[in-house]
Amino acid sequence: MNRRTSPASRVALLLVLVAVPLLLVNWLVADLILGSGCVSPYEGGNITECAGGLSEEEMSAVAGLVALALFALQSWLIARRYGRKKAGLPAEG
Repeated sequence: MNRRTSPASRVALLLVLVAVPLLLVNWLVADLILGSGCVSPYEGGNITECAGGLSEEEMSAVAGLVALALFALQSWLIARRYGRKKAGLPAEG
C-alpha cells in the first residue's frame, strides 16, 4: 500500500515539529532583549524593575506574548514561501 501525503499535511507536520523549539528560542530572545535593562532599585532586595517599569514576572509574560506573535509571523512566512514554491512562482526577497 502506497500512501501519499498531501503538501498541506507536510507543512502542518513541519510546523508542529518545529513549533516548540521555535517558541522557546523566540521567548529566550525576547526575554534577553526585554530583560537587558533589569536593575535592582533597592540594595539587598530581590525586587527588580525591568524595561518600562515592569516587574521581572511581567517582563517574562510580555516576552511570552512577543514570542507567540513572532511564531505566528514565522509560521505565516514559512507557509507563504512553501505555497509560492509549489505554485512555481519565484521567491520574494
